[in-house]
Amino acid sequence: MIIERKEYLNKLITWKDKQLIKIVTGVRRCGKSVLLKMYQDYLKNNGVKESQIVTINFEDFDYEELTNYKNYIII
Repeated sequence: MIIERKEYLNKLITWKDKQLIKIVTGVRRCGKSVLLKMYQDYLKNNGVKESQIVTINFEDFDYEELTNYKNYIII
């Protein structure tokens, strides 16, 4: 069962076109990933192409190299 978090989703939508990084935090299993999936669905339903949406799950071993900041140059 998915609980819709309209208040949180609306906050993300409000900040949609702002040139700021959006950060969603919370304890484990509180619905952060579900909220972001709902936001992705909102974006797709409102004209954003799927190719414009980047999703990275840092618990997925395919992205393991991204978890080591020493691999990147900080500007």
